[in-house]
Amino acid sequence: MNQTKPFSGFDSDEEDDLDSREPWMWAGKRAFIFLIDASEAMFEKDFNDSSHFMKCIEACSKILLKSVYRQEKDLFEIVLFGTKHIGQTAQPDHVTSVFRSLDQCNADRIKDLLDILDDVDKFEKKHGHSDDYSLAEAFWYCLKIITNCKTKIYEKKIFLMTCNHNPHSSNLKLQNDTRTRAREMKNLDVHLEILPLGLAFKMELFYKEICQIFLDDDEDNADVSIIKSLNEVDDILDFFERAPAKRSTSRVLWSLGGDVQIGVAAYNFVKRSIPIPKKVKMERSKNDIVTSRVQNFNADTGEEVSSAQTSKAMNVGGQTVTFRKEELKTIVEITHPGLILLGFKPIYTIKTWFHIKQPLFLYPEERLVKGSRTLFAALHERCLARKLAAICYLTMRRGGKPNLVALVPQAEVLGKSNIQFVPPGFIARFLPFADNIRDLKDLVVNCPHPDPELVSVAEKIVESLRIKYDPKTIDNPRIHKLWAGIEALALGYPEPKETEDHSLPNIKVMDERVDCLAEDFMNMAFPEGYYYNVVSKSVKRNVSSKAPTQKKVKIDVDSMDMEEIAKKGCVEQLTVDKLKEYLVGNGYKVTKMKKADLVQAIYNHLSVDQPS
Repeated sequence: MNQTKPFSGFDSDEEDDLDSREPWMWAGKRAFIFLIDASEAMFEKDFNDSSHFMKCIEACSKILLKSVYRQEKDLFEIVLFGTKHIGQTAQPDHVTSVFRSLDQCNADRIKDLLDILDDVDKFEKKHGHSDDYSLAEAFWYCLKIITNCKTKIYEKKIFLMTCNHNPHSSNLKLQNDTRTRAREMKNLDVHLEILPLGLAFKMELFYKEICQIFLDDDEDNADVSIIKSLNEVDDILDFFERAPAKRSTSRVLWSLGGDVQIGVAAYNFVKRSIPIPKKVKMERSKNDIVTSRVQNFNADTGEEVSSAQTSKAMNVGGQTVTFRKEELKTIVEITHPGLILLGFKPIYTIKTWFHIKQPLFLYPEERLVKGSRTLFAALHERCLARKLAAICYLTMRRGGKPNLVALVPQAEVLGKSNIQFVPPGFIARFLPFADNIRDLKDLVVNCPHPDPELVSVAEKIVESLRIKYDPKTIDNPRIHKLWAGIEALALGYPEPKETEDHSLPNIKVMDERVDCLAEDFMNMAFPEGYYYNVVSKSVKRNVSSKAPTQKKVKIDVDSMDMEEIAKKGCVEQLTVDKLKEYLVGNGYKVTKMKKADLVQAIYNHLSVDQPS
């Protein structure tokens, strides 16, 4: 028998669904291996009593913590080279694995790193140092860890942290082996990042050639010798975060008319914040996670109904219209995924209030159509020159909502040393349809005209309270305070770390800047005798006419038996557990009984009238 469920609308992709991706693009997880130099030079302490090795371990612990905060499922491993360890058949000499597996982060792994930081001298004494290592063998061991991982990986990165800018300087064969192994890593889609430690690090001696192996086709002319040396933990964290995963929300074909098509990829400007952990239901007796299952039943017969026997329906004009899955799919899918050019409009016609949802950044995708970069660059250059925006019809994926978008060209901006600050491309701004626009012409607001002197004071206040706003410097205080508590519980801290709320105003600095301008503004804005700081108190109602209510006297039920409690009419004061315990002891089944049912059952059992 086919069952019909009420249907409130057609299933389609919402704004938050833009993060879903085609399986052939981003199936799997990210894998990061931190390859840390453990030679004697890395343990030399500076004037702050800290060494490069300590900073690397501390940075790794913070990176793993951030991965837990963001609830990412990245895989991590830490490998040390330059130790005194003599490897077995499956591990090269002078190479040591810290975690011994490429896996997700957990509390035990973070505790292991914190234990290393607590007693670095003990760790150094245990593992020792050796200059007889081979960097090529260390690369090979990292590749072996990645290839032996059974989890599907779509992004593989190795972060080499060292203060030695010219390894194997006296052995050209080992240097050539390192270059050869780096090319093998490139062919296997494993990317290598060099983290130079110390002010005296010189990339051009050896690592410049290694870095150039891993440059993309459009980065062949990049000067890797200008990579900044890293001296502090924050520098290492910034280096790790500087190149986020280039995950596109969608990859579609842009039809320019006729058979002309180019491939484009869409990227989000703003990512989701650190998620708040979801509440999980636990079984009270065993402390196990409870899983839920949805099952459908026939409302008339009570029979169990499978999902294959159900269909969706909606009420139209008082009648129930039923849809089969095939019909629903046909109705929802209006157009095929893609970007269709409709025409061009001047950029000034795209108003700021047209904003529907966050825009996307479009960049050419050569893997979809060969030559997409050339045609995309030509179209981008002409739109910039003529200040035109391309109006297009965009469908992100199958079954997705069609949208009108304006592709506004964004010019490239270069910073110091010709480092790209803003990439060139198109900003896809979502446009409203006709039924989305509200007519506000008849909305009349009669605003009084302020005195010019009052406006002048207000301008001075605004000018004095200007700040250099940067959203990257303001963290979400609620999320960080929550995770500080979770971190303290997981790692065994006596109390959570202090979290600073950067969203609060600095009252002291604001008062110093405004000085007497605020008082002048209030005196000019409000008439004399008006007390703007006085808060009116609500008048209490006269309740003397009402009869005083008698408070219920709480009886000590712990010292009485159940029959005495029932005669006094105080069974309701007992907890549910005590009620169930008494009834079970007298042979009653208390499954699915609410407290009112338990109380009534006790009165009936003792043949005592229940008080109203």
